[in-house]
Amino acid sequence: MAIAEGSFFARRRRRAPGRAALSFTNERIGLVVVGRGPGFAVERPAGTDPAATLAALVREAGAAGTPTEWVLDPGQYQLLQVEKPAVPPAEWVQALRWKVRDLLPFPTEDAVMDAFEVPGLDSRGRPPSLYLAASRKEELRPRIAQIAAAGLVLERIGIADLAWAEVVRQAAASDDSLAALVLDPRGGSMLALREQRLFVARRFEFDGEDQRALRDPAGGRGERLFERIALELQRTLDYFDRNHQRPPPRRLLLAAGVEGLEGLEEALRRLLGIEVQAIDAGSHWPLLATAPAPARLRLAALAAAGSAA
Repeated sequence: MAIAEGSFFARRRRRAPGRAALSFTNERIGLVVVGRGPGFAVERPAGTDPAATLAALVREAGAAGTPTEWVLDPGQYQLLQVEKPAVPPAEWVQALRWKVRDLLPFPTEDAVMDAFEVPGLDSRGRPPSLYLAASRKEELRPRIAQIAAAGLVLERIGIADLAWAEVVRQAAASDDSLAALVLDPRGGSMLALREQRLFVARRFEFDGEDQRALRDPAGGRGERLFERIALELQRTLDYFDRNHQRPPPRRLLLAAGVEGLEGLEEALRRLLGIEVQAIDAGSHWPLLATAPAPARLRLAALAAAGSAA
């Protein structure tokens, strides 16, 4: 069933005090609990037994029985922009299954999907569009079982793009056009919002040379990486300007949750001529203040998702 932005893959209503948000991959596990005591926010390496690591985190947080949102990392789902079918929202996903069968790297019969609307395109005479998020069922099922075994009550599955849109809303509440750049070890997610609504979501991946620059920025590699990031961001801003009848973003919120990007904030100001503001996650979500800097930024998406109304 197609549902509203922010409740992707919803399962059932919350039924207990306190909320948790979870990031769960083979590399690391993040858990944020809000609305219960002082809160809890920790990220750990997944280790050789991610299920055991998660169970230990839940025990440490005292979070057994807490309603939880699992926020999928970008590599755990596909996000496609597709033309909105002329059916009620509840029928969007079913109507789109056959249309996207050649766009997904797995059969649509094995896909769990949800959709949310891309606002503003009709004002330019373009067909209204949806963002369609899709994940492979067989990749989600083992994690869902491990989440339940750890004692959390999984109430919905969300996606990083919508969680980071919520970060922007909470960290910089504004009806003006805003851009956000979220960098992780694999690449970057770029968002454009207006009137607190998500208009554009784009993704790029770091290649081998980019990864080398993160490890060792000497010899001009760091500056070339900054130029590459600026180019990808400029493409997103250009797309927003071409396709949405809104003033272009002149302010960028930066969340660099990865080492090796010192100097990026100033480089983006210089290369793009845009105001750049690094997100101060510890200020906006005090329970994150003691986490290491890169983890603090990664956990911001969970804090925003968990504290969203």
